[in-house]
Amino acid sequence: MNLKETDYLKPWAIFFVLAFVGGAVAGAIVGGVLGGILRVIGASPKFIGAFSGGLGFLVSMPISYFCFRFAVKKFLLPKITMPEANVVPLKAAA
Repeated sequence: MNLKETDYLKPWAIFFVLAFVGGAVAGAIVGGVLGGILRVIGASPKFIGAFSGGLGFLVSMPISYFCFRFAVKKFLLPKITMPEANVVPLKAAA
């Protein structure tokens, strides 16, 4: 089995885009909701930014993991586990 660099590039690019977009959207939603709640209860803007940013990062981590699993399973594993067509079976000794 000989994988080319492009065989790695496609799953990586898909993982990167999905994880970036998914993490940014989820982080923005969670951070925005938390920021709104903290502002209503009177937290300082500096604290809101730090806490919401940290929580947004933590929310994006499992999204990144599942995007990685998806990209590897969908685009890389089939190339690694597929049987090689040019393998000639050995003949049994007579």
